[in-house]
Order: sequence, then structure tokens, then C-alpha cells
Amino acid sequence: MRKLSKLENALFRLGALLTTLGAATYLFGGWWSVAAYAAGTLFFAAMQMRASYDGHNFVLARLRRQQLIGAALMVVSAVAMVSQALGHNLVQHNEWVVCLLIGAMLQFYTALRIPQEIEKEKR
Repeated sequence: MRKLSKLENALFRLGALLTTLGAATYLFGGWWSVAAYAAGTLFFAAMQMRASYDGHNFVLARLRRQQLIGAALMVVSAVAMVSQALGHNLVQHNEWVVCLLIGAMLQFYTALRIPQEIEKEKR
């Protein structure tokens, strides 16, 4: 896995914080929570795409693809959340929550599995 620079790592962490705050305060917040979630998701997904894997381990390559799918699903949920907040009919109710849940589950799973596989590869 390619390591992120200090600036990229800071943007990654900022994106994760904004995504969490925006999603957690969506029910109570107004536009700022939607904007925080959308901006955070874009930072988070962009920095995840910058951290590439160039090795030949099939399991790590599969986990990396799952991680990118999770990031893409989180971006789709941000688009759906913004469209709902603007009053457009991209989504009927809160379907973006399902997209967010699946993306977050993929992110959580790969965050646990990738370090294990890297450790196995080192041995």
C-alpha cells in the first residue's frame, strides 16, 4: 500500500471527521451538516483513491477494490443526501442511508482486514 503524505493524511482524517459529524448531526443540523458530510466524503474518498496498491497479493487487491466500492457508495450517498436537502426527487425518502450503511460496513471490514493481510504478507 502506498503511504499518504502528511498533507494527504491530514485531509483523510479531516474528511473522516467531517463525514462522521455530518452523518451524526443530520437529524438535528441544517445545511451545515449536509455540507460537512458532502465535503468530508469527498476528501475521504479522494484520499483513499490516492493510496494505491501495486502488489501481486490477490486478497489485498480484492480488499482494496472493496474499499474503493465502499468509498464510491459513500459519495453516492452524499449526492443523494444533498439532492434530498435541495428538494430534488433523486431519492424518495431516506434511501441514501442504506447506501451510507453499506459503504460504511465495507470501509469497516476492509479497515480491519487489510492490516492483517499486510502482516501476513510480511511473514
